[in-house]
Amino acid sequence: MACEEKIESMKSEGRVIWITGLSGAGKTTLAKAVSEKLAHSILLDGDNMREALGWQTSGFDAMGRLNLALTYSRLANMLARQGFVVVVATISLFHRVHAWNRANMPGYLEVFLDVPAEVRRSRDPKGLYAAEKKGKVTNMAGNTVAVEFPLNPDLRLDENYSLEASVAAVLKRSEQVDQTRQKPSPFLAGF
Repeated sequence: MACEEKIESMKSEGRVIWITGLSGAGKTTLAKAVSEKLAHSILLDGDNMREALGWQTSGFDAMGRLNLALTYSRLANMLARQGFVVVVATISLFHRVHAWNRANMPGYLEVFLDVPAEVRRSRDPKGLYAAEKKGKVTNMAGNTVAVEFPLNPDLRLDENYSLEASVAAVLKRSEQVDQTRQKPSPFLAGF
């Protein structure tokens, strides 16, 4: 990359694509596919971040989940302000988190995967629903841990969208958000 190109790319403001929904909704699958289509993107997957932060065996109650969501928000915001496109796949269903993200993150796009319980249970990629049924998993978001679904997501996708159609919808809506949303203040609003 030529010096001029590198300087120009460093000037560009990043953005955050926040993909949320319950377990089995397809967050990671969609986030990976979206991230592969974007230059200068970083994928932050909730399960991987939980492991990297050392929380893989704790913090599944409401307060632990909220603290992790706030950590994910701060990390995504920091990376976006450095010019990266950050694609986040996380449950993080808290109005407080969504409001902070919207107020503080550049180019914030909130994508809610609104997938019915029977579809999520049939997918069950991590075996969590089966383990919950056997009593081996407690603190399941959306079941025993209350969640707050997004009040006004930028994009709502259900199980009827193919992966390809979902990726196209996210990319198209992301471009629209970039053109219409005000830039966030350089001063972060508090949690």
